[in-house]
Amino acid sequence: MASDSSSPPSSPEVKKDKTSSKKRKTDLTEIEVDVNLPEPPSKKAKRLLKKGKSLPAKPKSDDEGSNSDSDTPKTDKTKKEKKERSPYGIWIGNLRFTVTKPELKQWFVDNSGGTITLDDITRVHLPTAKPTSAPGAGPKNPTENRGFAYVDFATFEANVAAIALSETEWYRRKVLIKDAKSFEGRPEKKEEPAPVDLTNGAKSSTAATTATPASTSTKVFVGNLSFQVTEDDLREHFHKCGPIRWVKVATFEDTGKCKGYGWVNFETADAAQWAVKGFVKVKETIDTVEDFMDVDEKEEDKADNGTEKQAEEKDGNDDEEKEEKPKKKAVPKEEPRVKTRKWWVNQLLGRTLKIELAEDDQTRYQKRFRGKGAAQRREQNDAGGEGVAEVKEKKVWVPMKERRVEAKVAKFHQDINVARLTGAVVAPAGKKTTFE
Repeated sequence: MASDSSSPPSSPEVKKDKTSSKKRKTDLTEIEVDVNLPEPPSKKAKRLLKKGKSLPAKPKSDDEGSNSDSDTPKTDKTKKEKKERSPYGIWIGNLRFTVTKPELKQWFVDNSGGTITLDDITRVHLPTAKPTSAPGAGPKNPTENRGFAYVDFATFEANVAAIALSETEWYRRKVLIKDAKSFEGRPEKKEEPAPVDLTNGAKSSTAATTATPASTSTKVFVGNLSFQVTEDDLREHFHKCGPIRWVKVATFEDTGKCKGYGWVNFETADAAQWAVKGFVKVKETIDTVEDFMDVDEKEEDKADNGTEKQAEEKDGNDDEEKEEKPKKKAVPKEEPRVKTRKWWVNQLLGRTLKIELAEDDQTRYQKRFRGKGAAQRREQNDAGGEGVAEVKEKKVWVPMKERRVEAKVAKFHQDINVARLTGAVVAPAGKKTTFE
């Protein structure tokens, strides 16, 4: 009993002390960091500094950006914002390709007689060309401007003074200056003909256009053809542009092969314009899943729909007390979607074609058989002056046989004594002389 009394009693508190003593005690010491001190350099930065190179600019984080924005005054924000352009501006052309912006500003100041100052020039836009380098030429050439620039001024007086400097010689070039909002002399943009509509199944039907075509010629000359090209190939190649009247390919007489050129005559002038462009815009329907279904599958779907309707009718007649089933709403048929794409006609059998508008048959006929002055002579005849009939009387056409006979008669000698001495041919007199 004494031994039991001497042993200390086991308690849960003692176990907790044992387990806690086994764990490692972590004593965290607080570290003071001065935020105002510069950031210590990284290993990469130390290597660069050791080699004597400058450190790259460190990109700002989001926190730094937000802090910097809050610290910056409002005046800095207004500088970053885009300034409104001045309503007074000019366009200057025929510049030397090596002119720079400071030189252009100084030229306006020097030649305006004090009317234009550097403060009056608010903006100079000098477009530059892309740098090019020839093979084996070494480094790329410096960028050059495109020969024109846009200059904005702060006042209307400076704008007028700049326009007055037009046709002034600079670097042996007479510069052209005009108002930036003036578009005089710019060629009008030609309207494209309507795209060819292939949605209705017409393979070569063109839509009517309200605008008048740029040219009324319907015939096209096609060059750089392969020697194996035939008229059927040419017709098949251009049938997307529009309806074709006829196709003609120049061929060799001995072999019958193509000489390398031909003509295509369309029914409309729009089709000829599309051919000259080298492509034609075509409207086509986008295929759906139903378009690829077989006819048998479509009939099966229709039959299934019919049997379902019959079953519903029988159930309705037999069980009148049953609740009526909600009818399915008729789904409207989706309209076919149409897309416009380009159909290229500028190449045939791997050769780039030369396509140009040709003269109409009537114009070609007048030049070939009537001459250049046929129209003028016709007008004179209508006015009562010297007409086509009088001209024909002056210039009588003589057949070739008669011309040859006249040439032979001119060689005959009428005097028989001259013929005997010279041995020339005597003109026939209709008498036959025989010698014994």
